[in-house]
Amino acid sequence: MTLKRLTAGVLGYGERGTTLASIVDTHIPEVQIIGVVDPDPERQACAKAKGFQVFSYAADLVKAQVPDIMIIATNPPFHCGQVVSSAQAGCHIFVEKPLALSPHESDVMVKAVRDAGVVCSVDFETIFADAFRVLQAYLGSEGFGKLIRFDATDKGRPPAYDIETCMPHYLHALMVLMNSRPVEVFARIIVDGRKATLKDVLPIRELYPQGRTHDIGIRADAIEASYLFENGVIARFFLGALDEEYVVDAGISSGKPGSEFMKLVCYGTRGQIKFHQTATGYVYIKHVPEDTLTEMQWQPVPNMWKADPTWVTPTTRLMRDFVGAILTNRKSAVTIEDAAYVVDMTYGIYASHLAGKPVALPLQKRVHPLKVS
Repeated sequence: MTLKRLTAGVLGYGERGTTLASIVDTHIPEVQIIGVVDPDPERQACAKAKGFQVFSYAADLVKAQVPDIMIIATNPPFHCGQVVSSAQAGCHIFVEKPLALSPHESDVMVKAVRDAGVVCSVDFETIFADAFRVLQAYLGSEGFGKLIRFDATDKGRPPAYDIETCMPHYLHALMVLMNSRPVEVFARIIVDGRKATLKDVLPIRELYPQGRTHDIGIRADAIEASYLFENGVIARFFLGALDEEYVVDAGISSGKPGSEFMKLVCYGTRGQIKFHQTATGYVYIKHVPEDTLTEMQWQPVPNMWKADPTWVTPTTRLMRDFVGAILTNRKSAVTIEDAAYVVDMTYGIYASHLAGKPVALPLQKRVHPLKVS
C-alpha cells in the first residue's frame, strides 16, 4: 500500500530557500512540494524551471491548498507573522534562523505553535554534522577529562551580523552538548577604544554591505561575551578577525583545515578539542602528555566525511528528523523553544553590554535592547 505523502509549501526562494526546496525534493520522499512563494520574478522563474508551482503571496498558496508543512526561508522580519499564520492554518513549520528579531517576537511564535499543537523545527543543522558527532563523542571520553569551558570565535564579520546570523549556531550546539541552558550572560563591546553606546547603533547593511537589511547592530572593534550555564560551565564568545576574502574562501573550500572560520575550542582537565565549521567541519584534539612537561600539540582527526560547503548533508538529516517527528507525533531534535532561548542569548549580549553588568537569562525585558532609548 502506498502511503500518502505530506505536502509542503516553501516561503522564500532565495539562497537558503533554494537549498531547502532542493533537499526536500531530492532527499525527502515522504514530502511533496506543492508550491513556492516568492514575489521576485527572477526567483519565480528559477522555481518554475525546477518544476514547482509558483505563487506571489502565501495567502494564494493556502487558498489553493493548505500544505501539511510550511518551510519558511524568508528574511527574519517576516518570520513572526508567517510562523503565526502557518500555525493557525494547522501547518507544521520548518523555519530558517534567526527565529526572531526580539524575545517578544519569539514569545508570540512559541505561543502560536503550542496553541496549534503543530511541530516546529528551526534550521540549526550544526548538531547533525559528522564533525559535531566526533566532537560530542570526544567530550565524553576519558582522554578529555572534566569539562571546564568553551571558547567560540565567529566568522570574522562585523558583530552585528555574526551575533544575529552566525553565532546562534554555536549557542544552540552548546545547549545540546551540555544538555543545559545558560542562566546569565556578561558582555562587553568596544569601538574606537571606548565602550560602544546607542549612538553606535547602525543598520547591519551599513556595517556590512553584504549583510541583510532587516536589523540593527552596534559598530564594534572587539566583543567578548561570557555565558554561565546551569551546570557551572562557562562559554565565551569572541569577535573573529575581519578578513572577508579569507572567510568566503574558507566557506567554499575544503582545502583550509587550519581555518579559524567559526572555531569552537572545548577545554577539559585532560585534553582539548577544536571544531571548525568550515565545509561541515574539521576536528583537532590535544592530550595532556603523560610526563606533563611536553607541550600539547593539535592533532587532526581524520575526515571520513566529504566536504559539504552548503551543509546539504546535515540539513537533510535535520529535515528527516523534523518529518519523522511529524509522522511519529514526537518532538523534533531542534525545537522552537530552544531556538527562542537562543534569541534571548543573542540579544542578551546587547542587554548586558548596555547595563554594564551580567544579566539573567531568559531576559526580563522582552523588547530588542537596541531599540530602547
